[in-house]
Amino acid sequence: MKEVKRIMVAAAVAVMALTAAGCSSSSSSSSSKSSSKVYKIGICQLVQHEALDAATKGFKEEVTKELGKSHVKFDTQNAQGDSSTATTICNNFASENEDLILATATASLQAASAATKSIPILGTAVTNYQVALNLKKFNGTVGGNISGTSDLAPLDKQEKR
Repeated sequence: MKEVKRIMVAAAVAVMALTAAGCSSSSSSSSSKSSSKVYKIGICQLVQHEALDAATKGFKEEVTKELGKSHVKFDTQNAQGDSSTATTICNNFASENEDLILATATASLQAASAATKSIPILGTAVTNYQVALNLKKFNGTVGGNISGTSDLAPLDKQEKR
């Protein structure tokens, strides 16, 4: 679980640093903690569930630790298991021009993907990105504005019983 959090946070911080660098006229390479920028992160979690709650909580803790509490604002919303609600949540995040969207679970990722092609999206608790996003050719990298982690276990590495 720590490795997943580390990967997600590294991706989030990198995406937000690139966004800030692209929008900044300064050539300074100061860290995000010394910046006055407050990053807005929309989190769409499909349903309350122990594993999904832990993924969302861990992401928020690590991003806050990396950026500092005063440099990040989370808008965490739960779709209550309804993909239509996830769509509404993600459309609102897109219209509010969030700096990043964390999509927790497949239906949330699908909703975020449909809502924006420009805001960076991180997915977590998604088993198969190729199926979720209806990708014809897939080499393990989604591309575009979407990245994230998969919870698909490598079946070929599992012990047969």
